[in-house]
Amino acid sequence: MNVDKIIDRITNLLEIKDMSQAELARRLKMDPTVLNRVMKGKRKLTADELAKIADVFGVTTDYLLGRKVDLGDTPVAAHMLDGLTDEQKQEINDYIEFKKAQYKRKHE
Repeated sequence: MNVDKIIDRITNLLEIKDMSQAELARRLKMDPTVLNRVMKGKRKLTADELAKIADVFGVTTDYLLGRKVDLGDTPVAAHMLDGLTDEQKQEINDYIEFKKAQYKRKHE
């Protein structure tokens, strides 16, 4: 489990949702000091905590873990990604995964 990637994703989602760590801790029913330790990389998340965070933000645990979907396999996506760096492609992949999870949650 890449802890730095998870922390980066959570930090990004907090910014997108304009949510504080204290609010996230409240929604998770977690002590804010525990979440603060997680965000500083001093404590690892349990699988259950990771799932709860994914639920709060409407994303998948795969998204939080930094797993990616390679869009370069399809002709349309390959054309759309021409000229982009690997980092830019990853940002697009991340956004698509975020939106897919959001859509899935909305239509459940």
